Amino acid sequence: MTTATATQRPRTVLYVADAEAAASDGAGALEGVEAGPERSVHAVTAVDRVRNWAPEADCVVFAETPTTAAGASLLEVIEGCGSTPVILFTEPSFAPTAARSTDGIDGYVRRDTDDAVAHLADEIEWVCRETGDAVSADRAASTPGPAERFLESVPEVAACRDRDRLFERLVETAADALDCETCWLSTVHFGEFTPRATALGVSDDDLEPISRDGVLDETLRTGETLRIDEIDSDDRLTAPLDGVTSLCCVPVGDIGLLQVAAEEAAAFDDRDCDSLAAWCRVAAAVLERIDADASHRTAREQLQRERDRLRTDRDRLASERDELAAERDRLADERDRFRALFATIPEPAVRYEIDDGRVLVRDSNDAFDEVFGTAPEGVGGEEPVAPGLEHRRAALLESLRAGERCQLDSRRETVDGVREFLLTLVPVDAGASDGGASDAHTPEGLLVYSDVTETSRREREVAAAEARLETIETLVDEEMRTPLNVARGYLELAAETGAAEHFAEVDDAQERLRELVDRLVSIVRRDDVLVETEPVAIHDVARRAWVTVETGDARLVTHTADDRVLEADKARLRELFEQLLGTMIDTAERSDCGTKSGDETPAETAVVTVGATDDGFYVARRDAEPDAAAADGRIETEPDSDQLTAADGTGFGLETVERIADAHGWTVGVAADDGRIAVAFRSVDASDGH
Repeated sequence: MTTATATQRPRTVLYVADAEAAASDGAGALEGVEAGPERSVHAVTAVDRVRNWAPEADCVVFAETPTTAAGASLLEVIEGCGSTPVILFTEPSFAPTAARSTDGIDGYVRRDTDDAVAHLADEIEWVCRETGDAVSADRAASTPGPAERFLESVPEVAACRDRDRLFERLVETAADALDCETCWLSTVHFGEFTPRATALGVSDDDLEPISRDGVLDETLRTGETLRIDEIDSDDRLTAPLDGVTSLCCVPVGDIGLLQVAAEEAAAFDDRDCDSLAAWCRVAAAVLERIDADASHRTAREQLQRERDRLRTDRDRLASERDELAAERDRLADERDRFRALFATIPEPAVRYEIDDGRVLVRDSNDAFDEVFGTAPEGVGGEEPVAPGLEHRRAALLESLRAGERCQLDSRRETVDGVREFLLTLVPVDAGASDGGASDAHTPEGLLVYSDVTETSRREREVAAAEARLETIETLVDEEMRTPLNVARGYLELAAETGAAEHFAEVDDAQERLRELVDRLVSIVRRDDVLVETEPVAIHDVARRAWVTVETGDARLVTHTADDRVLEADKARLRELFEQLLGTMIDTAERSDCGTKSGDETPAETAVVTVGATDDGFYVARRDAEPDAAAADGRIETEPDSDQLTAADGTGFGLETVERIADAHGWTVGVAADDGRIAVAFRSVDASDGH
């Protein structure tokens, strides 16, 4: 192939500096000077590269001050340049006289002037004309070939940062260096050599993908250059384009083949093939760097994303840590405030905690010890036995787990006697409850004992007063009105007739009125308020009342198995049983009087049974044969709740019984049929015990 002469090609200049940045910046500035012929300036930092490239260059610029450490390699550079002229581009500290006295320096330019680079360009032209044009012409004439052109394009190829640009520059430089426009690059794609980049002399439509087999595949695998001087007479390969006679194929690493074709036979010699192979090796190295850079860039981006993610996680964890610390501090402050409140609360109180599903009493305040005379049993880690909780552990634990405030009524023994208390359960943080799913939401709380004895007493007094007023209202409205009407009627008759018997009726009516007035006074003065209550067994009270009542042949039946202990005023409860048992016996006697006929039928014996129900107790009477007790030692009657009616207006004389039951907060119902009567008391609370 032909090669351009020295006057036809750009000046080739090596710009030598100790640092890569200084070399690149200086080469770029020099190449950008518009004055003079076109220049191709290459940045060089190593002496070895100067030795390799200087023979192909027109001039070498040494851009360091020889008296500095960076300029200490001046003599080695001069030696490596051989016959290529050297221009010293230096600081003024190295004077021109010193430069002229140094063998091998052909020119000198100071770097500290405003137009230093332009002066350097003029100096290069003057030196080249005086000492270098003949050498360059002789070099061009004696060494024709593309090597210097490939060398000039190395920096540009090395600067490529993507594959497509590299492929384009690879083909363009090969076509220009070999002065052949029929040049293209084919890369391996799905088992075929597919055209990837073409020179100006080749159209993309002219080339077709070629199967990866035969001599082209062998060329790619072995890395050897394939040269065909006469393609028509070579059966290894068919012509890829019309008019192609000779062909040179060079592998580019393992990605494909660079192919150059010519119409004339034997258009490529060994030097062309060697230059093209060296050029492809440069391209392969640059391609490896691009791929490595891409891989590194991808890895770097992944690392950056991972770093960003870790930073985000770190910031999130730090934020959560700060929130947890703030929450911990808040809870600590809340706990301190809570315990300070617990210590100063004026009412008796115990502090509890939940541990592994157990409610543990941890402490009691001074007021608790003063009121009850002792600390609660179990303080320090056992299940609580604080007063009022002995029979209510399940309900207590359920409320604690739910984180809900609840209240319980209890009557307890204190240093001042039996008192009534309202127990208030106060979790530390009721708002944190999750419906009882976790004990951790209510780890601590208070149980406060509020003395409501006086309040309850006043409530009972008010209730009793209201009951008395209702009774007075009934007596006045229903029983006093009739005698008054009778007296008024007979007085009118007496006034009309003057008959003395009418005055007798008036006198009887007045007597009944006096009796009613006495009842009203008794009711008004009656005290139905329970002064003191205590645990009482109903069977014991029933048996004590039985001995005070005229019972005749009637029998009392009680069973130990269904005895019941309840909170009641013992004296008033005994009065209730005396009244009720007397009523039961009187009812039985009246029934006997109505059913007996001489001595023909033996008199029946009344059996009175006292027993407990789920929510109270009952007193029942039934009639039995005289020998029935021997046949059935467990005669008892429990009233059917469906048969119960209110005690008012039953005709059994249960006003006193109902009044005492009302004072205790109980309800009374009566059921009766042939030969049987039962009175049931409901809504009766069991005793809490001691």
